[in-house]
Amino acid sequence: MKSTLVASVSLICLLSACSTPGAPKSYFDEDTQGRYYTTETGKVLRVERDGTVLDVTCLPREFTKNTSKKDLPVTLCGGEKVQVIGKTRKVGDEWDMSHYAITPETGTCKPLLPFLIKDWEEEKRHSCWHRVWEVPTAVVVYPTVAVVFVGVVTAPIWVPILLLH
Repeated sequence: MKSTLVASVSLICLLSACSTPGAPKSYFDEDTQGRYYTTETGKVLRVERDGTVLDVTCLPREFTKNTSKKDLPVTLCGGEKVQVIGKTRKVGDEWDMSHYAITPETGTCKPLLPFLIKDWEEEKRHSCWHRVWEVPTAVVVYPTVAVVFVGVVTAPIWVPILLLH
């Protein structure tokens, strides 16, 4: 009875603690310049505060976040400026993105292993059922990475000792 209770509480904590408040959103990220959306074809669109829709797929995330439209790097997009796709209007608190085939978030949990996900989508929330494979994977991956890191950092000490014996 006691082990069943502990297992149930652990499972509830695991599934609820990963959850970010609020329902899934149509956009996956937001900064001072606008909101970021993904399309069904995998493009990343940014809607500026004035409703201008930009295709920022060719730019890495770190060059786009909190960067004004005029300061976006040109060289990373094949020497051309970031493409303006169109303009949209606001409906309540949301932008009307019905013309762009947007794929909304599918859940309320941020990934435990964001480095396994494409650059733009590491902040995108997904179903909490992903925790079924993410938790066991994280239990193996994170300690392994820590042990390898400590081994590499301390190698100048233990490798000569090992080779002298």
